[in-house]
Amino acid sequence: MGRSKTADLARIKADLGHLAVSTLNSSHLTKHFRERHADGAGAVVVSAQLGYLIGVLRVAKTLWHLDVPVQAAMDARAALSSIGMVGKSARRERRVADAEVAKYFGKQDTTLPMADILHFCLASSMRISEVCRLTWADLNETAKTIIIRDRKHPQEKIGNDQVVPLLLNGGHDAFAIVERQARNGPRIFPFSSKTVGTYVTRAAKELKLEDLHLHDLRHEAISRLFEAGYRIEQVALVSGHRDWAMLKRYTHVRAADLHRKP
Repeated sequence: MGRSKTADLARIKADLGHLAVSTLNSSHLTKHFRERHADGAGAVVVSAQLGYLIGVLRVAKTLWHLDVPVQAAMDARAALSSIGMVGKSARRERRVADAEVAKYFGKQDTTLPMADILHFCLASSMRISEVCRLTWADLNETAKTIIIRDRKHPQEKIGNDQVVPLLLNGGHDAFAIVERQARNGPRIFPFSSKTVGTYVTRAAKELKLEDLHLHDLRHEAISRLFEAGYRIEQVALVSGHRDWAMLKRYTHVRAADLHRKP
């Protein structure tokens, strides 16, 4: 588990751990999360923490055969959802211009090859955590493909390996970028994803690049694949989306775009 989930579970334990599970009911939970909301926790945070708690209770019930109040937690979730205290994060639609990325390169104060890293993100549509895990052993130079190990997936946390093409996308050649990296170790980009993210966040703030996040480069890369004419199943192969409906947000189709020459 990541640090955020670990911290959330610790918070739930600290706040509710004094209660015997046999006495835990939906009133306890709605009261607790209403107080969390009053303290500033948003609907996304409440939703995540309730989801973690429900997950714990389900494991206790199905694997440990304990009589725990899973339904009470589900009822609390439904009640909090009805009053807007449980919700999903808003989808980001931020597009990234090459000029914004180029503006960063002239200001960077790091020895990391940030130009290559960010251009690779724009070409490949990979998450930065995936980029920083890529290895030379998984590169197929003949086919111009690479294996992404343990790619993010809602259910398959380990073993979700995918072979993806290293494409020329939006003027940036993912395979050429990989080929020019120094082969000094097993990883192609032997850097911490958190360090890369920190540099981008800092630069965006200093350069006043409005509301720019590192993950926006993935959105931009997928959007450019559609604009280049790739079909949805082809884009899904690159991006790793299992549910094609999730890709609809990247198409940016406008009514005027449907006109064709005779």
